[in-house]
Amino acid sequence: MLIKARDNHDADVETLQRLLDRQLTAKQRFLIEREIKCIGSGARGEESSAYYIDFRYKDSTNWAVIHDLRLEHRGFVAQIDHLLINRYLDIYVLESKNYYYGIKITPEGEFLVWNGKTYIAIESPIEQNKRHIDLLDRLLQQTGILPTRLGIPISPSFINYVMVAPNSRVDRPAKAKFDTDVAIKADALVASIDKRIDSTSPAGVMTSLAKVVSPETLETFARKLVRFHRPSKIDYAGKFGVNVPDVPPETEQKAATSTASMAGSDTRKGIACEACGAAVDGKVVYYCRINVERFAGKVLCRTCQQSPKTAPSHQAKAVESVREGNRSDSQGEKKGICAKCGAGVDGKVVFFCRMNKAKFEGKILCRTCQQTS
Repeated sequence: MLIKARDNHDADVETLQRLLDRQLTAKQRFLIEREIKCIGSGARGEESSAYYIDFRYKDSTNWAVIHDLRLEHRGFVAQIDHLLINRYLDIYVLESKNYYYGIKITPEGEFLVWNGKTYIAIESPIEQNKRHIDLLDRLLQQTGILPTRLGIPISPSFINYVMVAPNSRVDRPAKAKFDTDVAIKADALVASIDKRIDSTSPAGVMTSLAKVVSPETLETFARKLVRFHRPSKIDYAGKFGVNVPDVPPETEQKAATSTASMAGSDTRKGIACEACGAAVDGKVVYYCRINVERFAGKVLCRTCQQSPKTAPSHQAKAVESVREGNRSDSQGEKKGICAKCGAGVDGKVVFFCRMNKAKFEGKILCRTCQQTS
């Protein structure tokens, strides 16, 4: 039975994509782009593993399936990719890895991945999963959610598996030097579990039978465990040192939605920089809209957004013109006439009407007439 499906990481990717639209150093841009690739790679690996798990176990009442379980306990965190629990309270803790070029395990137990040029060392996923198991065990023992028999909690058994993509190459040492049976291909999971069950000794079978619980008890236990799931909340701007203006969430959401609908079509619609007339894309429009005060409500191309010191010489006059317009607007100088009542309107009203041509039928309207149009 499927108790918890995989988490969706699209929101994280969207947040990182928005950070790429800001003023970044080369290092910041590299780190953010790498983070996006890591999220995508991890998601593909987990999705592949989840497919093989769900195909065999999600409709079985003898198994509980949990994906993406993040646990916090006494200051420690365990991000468990997949959990499989059967009626004997065998808990399979599955770590999913997506190694594009494959993986090499040394006789000393060191894990190496090929990056296309050379091998680089990585943290052992086997040891990583052991820490997950240790934290999970402590949480289960101290929260009292384990099923009981005659008032005594039933002790679960933990099995450690590291799953790699079916098309990944795995170079292993001799088993006598380092046992790598826990590192398996994702499509071999079912066979590995069946093999383990078949090799259980008679004494082990009797012990398992003494722990067997009903499908209802198994489901109740799994759902109680999922209540301890704590989704991660990562401050990506803080993590990468990106300065983000203080914009109300609803304002940024509206701007993002508007930008998404216009993506790739702003240039065709004729939206241009108000300083030099160059065509600008949706990302530039969005950036100017969430920095209204900085640009005085104007849409400026990336060059004109810079100060005159950093802007090319042929843009200096355009930038100064924009600044003059900002001063005029702040002093209340009239920039147009309302087409409905004849009242004078300032530059911000003119800009707003131009940005909403469809709504106002191409007319310049004062704030009062905008409400009644």
